[in-house]
Amino acid sequence: MERTAEKNTDWKERVRMYWPVLALLAYVGINLFLLSRHENWRDEAQAWQIAKNLGLGGLFAQLRYEGHPCLWYLILMPFAKLGMPFSCMGLISLAFMSVAAWLVLKKAPFSWPVKLVLVFGSFFVYYYPVISRSYSLIPPLLAVLAVLYPCRKEKGILYGAALAALTQTHVYMAGLSFLLSFFWLCETAADLWKQKQPGENKSVLAGLSLSLLSGLFLAWELLGSTELNPSIDVHISSSPSYNLYRISVGAQWAVDNALGIGLSDRAWKLVLAAAFVCLLLLLWLSWKEALILAGTWVVQVLMFTYVYLSSEQKAMLLFHELIFVLWLILDKNKGTARKSRRLQLAVWQMALVLISLTASDGHAQAVLRDVKEPYSAGEAAAAYIRESVPEDAVLAAASDVAVFSTAAYLPERGIWYPVTGEQITFSVWNEERLETIEYDEMIRRVREQFPEAEDMYLICGGSNNISGLENYLPGLEEMFRQEAMLPEESVVIYYVRF
Repeated sequence: MERTAEKNTDWKERVRMYWPVLALLAYVGINLFLLSRHENWRDEAQAWQIAKNLGLGGLFAQLRYEGHPCLWYLILMPFAKLGMPFSCMGLISLAFMSVAAWLVLKKAPFSWPVKLVLVFGSFFVYYYPVISRSYSLIPPLLAVLAVLYPCRKEKGILYGAALAALTQTHVYMAGLSFLLSFFWLCETAADLWKQKQPGENKSVLAGLSLSLLSGLFLAWELLGSTELNPSIDVHISSSPSYNLYRISVGAQWAVDNALGIGLSDRAWKLVLAAAFVCLLLLLWLSWKEALILAGTWVVQVLMFTYVYLSSEQKAMLLFHELIFVLWLILDKNKGTARKSRRLQLAVWQMALVLISLTASDGHAQAVLRDVKEPYSAGEAAAAYIRESVPEDAVLAAASDVAVFSTAAYLPERGIWYPVTGEQITFSVWNEERLETIEYDEMIRRVREQFPEAEDMYLICGGSNNISGLENYLPGLEEMFRQEAMLPEESVVIYYVRF
């Protein structure tokens, strides 16, 4: 009997030791497969080309047009400047998301079924590790902050550095970073008042300084963005009721995007009521962390309403923040003897499972479409040009945005944009790039730029900046066409003889 008990104990220990490793390997394998079926698109190309073509001075000048902080570009720079292929970008985001998955599997206070549902759900699979953008930096940093949160006083510099890094991932994280820093500052001030010994809090003060400096640096990075970038149009109505309506709609769209569902207005009202009740319950469990979550969501929804419309990746941040805050609360209440609290903590874990399963079901078709269809036609267009278009042929684009991914996949060939008179790499989001020219003017500019050329290959996308182009296309020879999952990422290449 004793030997049997010992064997059972050994088996349980081995399972406890190895299941996170096996789960992580499965996570990486699934996302590597999805990466192999994914074609990078214009937003990925924009960041890659900025990292490849600009130095530090140029990068910080460009950030005012991008509306994003610097960290993602700085991470991409070594890979892009060393000549790594554009397609490797997804491996970078997968590496960061694998860290997030590992920390959840190994360190999060959730039960193991909850961990598995989260890690293999839509909040961790595909949208962040495969579609490679700065959002992939956020879950691992939130996990690091959750691990450091209970010992933030002892490891103040590490915690402050993590907060500083979070601020530099995306402007959406400014609210969460500020609120975490604010409550940390209040705790530190209270400790200093009680102890009267500032020397004991040196690491905390250093950490707070790092977070503050990162926040000030973010303000400097993005200074003037609203004036420089015409796509940012912050318009607040003079009517409070209309503003509330807009905010409600912005929040509803965000939940729809995050979960991949379409809520009716009646269902949305029920969701709002449930969210209010849940917030009250969270306040009872842990008022400080509940206020941090509520404040973070308010800031983010306001940005969805007035600055950037939500998308799947943006909206999913709301639920990554929920996972983060529940991690903090469960850690804080670990080992509690109060039955009512244990029950509520179990219910919250069940809620996470339900939300994650809903999102996985809601986004399953989009993921399958990317497996079966080209997400963007840029990679195929680049392959066609490389194999079938003479090296000395003129390549011209009817739009810059539609050709970003093609240019990134084809670094050895230049694609000229007649509207701006420059090679296509990335876009400066100013008024100039919104200009249009007539078809005849495009031909004149191309012949002026390439006087020896007798023909050209015109690359067109889902939207173009050549007025009246559609009237000339029937008379041009179509050489290549590929429709894409994102309609604006479709590419058609025409042969044009002068």
